[in-house]
Amino acid sequence: MQSATSIAGEGRREAACHYALIYLMIAMGDSFVYDRILFRLSPILAVVALFLVVSSRKTQYIFPLSILALGTLTMLFVRSTTNAMGPSELFTWVAMICLAVVAIGFNASKFLERLILLTSVLASFSVVIYLASQVIPGIWNRITPFSFPLLFGEGYWADSTTHITTRYYQAHGLFLYVDRGFDYERNVGIFREPAVYQILLNSIIFVLLYMCPEALRKKRKVLLALFVITLITTQSATGYLLGFILFFLYFVGASGNRQKTPRIIIISLSLGLCALMLFMICADSSWLADTIFGRFFSNDGFAMDASGNARVGAAGISLHLMADYPLGCGYDVYAAALNTESTGYLAACLFRLFAVYGIPFGIAVVFWVFYPVFIKSKLPLTAKISFAIMYLLATFFEDEIFYTTLIFIPLFIYFSFTRPAAYGSDVDEGSIGGTLGY
Repeated sequence: MQSATSIAGEGRREAACHYALIYLMIAMGDSFVYDRILFRLSPILAVVALFLVVSSRKTQYIFPLSILALGTLTMLFVRSTTNAMGPSELFTWVAMICLAVVAIGFNASKFLERLILLTSVLASFSVVIYLASQVIPGIWNRITPFSFPLLFGEGYWADSTTHITTRYYQAHGLFLYVDRGFDYERNVGIFREPAVYQILLNSIIFVLLYMCPEALRKKRKVLLALFVITLITTQSATGYLLGFILFFLYFVGASGNRQKTPRIIIISLSLGLCALMLFMICADSSWLADTIFGRFFSNDGFAMDASGNARVGAAGISLHLMADYPLGCGYDVYAAALNTESTGYLAACLFRLFAVYGIPFGIAVVFWVFYPVFIKSKLPLTAKISFAIMYLLATFFEDEIFYTTLIFIPLFIYFSFTRPAAYGSDVDEGSIGGTLGY
């Protein structure tokens, strides 16, 4: 029989490995760790993660991996018709999906709990360093041993007379927090943009609202407060809008209980009135107005984000290409039509997917993402709507369709409802953790 000491040691090693895998999963969601390190290792990560998934012999992995098989076939077809597509994006997709699968399957019963705890540590650290940097500018630069040049933006003509040039900054930090060398008033955590950081934060808020692990029930309110505060420091208009939608729909769902309805209505109206009064009193010169209201309103009225036109423009071009090339146009045609150097259009990656890879594959990706949430899960309708909004906003405002900080939700739901017995113990026989010896 194993001694209590050896069992405790194995438990600590298992937890350490799991936290490392979860961190890798988080980092794959367009962080600076991904940009500086993991991107170059994507082929290796893809092969290793795929091997771990296949070797675990879990039949429920067929569905998560099916989108990769279909993506490979689609890529080969589009390449044969356009001769304009390489394997790099496919490797990235394999690495993202398989790393998320490995992180969940390593120890599914502890996954959400450890993900929330790890994210809370990263969020707490980012808020502390962010606030310290507001008081003592440059303090993080003196503490962190990591520093690297950062290229931001591209040189292109905004109009016939205005040329926007490429800018270089010196970024500091890497694994726990990054100061990008500009936009000092915005907290990006370890991610390349505040709007990417908010994807993780709002995903965790979603989990705490609808899927909170039993072990964290007593800390739920404190954790929600932490992630809301962190979300505010990002100054992401998309994050604010999505955070409001998440809480609003949650309260709407809770109001199904008639006894709670008056209290919720009173709280909502009170918060709305307080916000309106603060805005009127503070006008447009305060931190509150600049941070919260300034992200949504300008002198010309509602303006959710200054780069919104770039997203709309990219989506419009993709819609035209979808009509002309329903089975996919390839990246050369798409890049020529987008002509970023002249238009400045960017993101809208879900529209780009439909344009580049074709409508059938685009529909398959949407089905793959939404099927576990809408069909498999027993989540309330408000939760399903909330997730759909999260995914659609993320893939409209950003550049990736398989953000690991978002797709872990449908993947975890699919696993838990496909083989619920596997979630009652720390490590089941067919888990990836069992494959690695835990």
